[in-house]
Amino acid sequence: MEGYGKELAEMLGSVNQLSQIVNASVRQSVWQLIALIVSLCITIAGGLAYQASVMDKRFEQIEKRLEQSERNMTSRFEDLEKNMTSRFGDLEKNMTSRFEDLKEEVRAQRK
Repeated sequence: MEGYGKELAEMLGSVNQLSQIVNASVRQSVWQLIALIVSLCITIAGGLAYQASVMDKRFEQIEKRLEQSERNMTSRFEDLEKNMTSRFGDLEKNMTSRFEDLKEEVRAQRK
């Protein structure tokens, strides 16, 4: 029986040793998983911050383009208004002079 007791004690010692090794491995795996999750969270947060800054810059560029486009359109409409006013003024002068010429022609024919 003494031989079995010794073998049983050795087995219990081996099982305890394996149990300690397994516990240490599990503990290490848990810490590695925690480290992985933390590093993934940091990476994701950094990526999101980068994307947000890139989008902010892009929105600023779009706003600048829209403001420039609005200034250009306003300038074009002002130029168009000046041009049309000038043309209508010239047209009115031209029509008045033609009407005066027509009146003189009609007067000349009546005499």
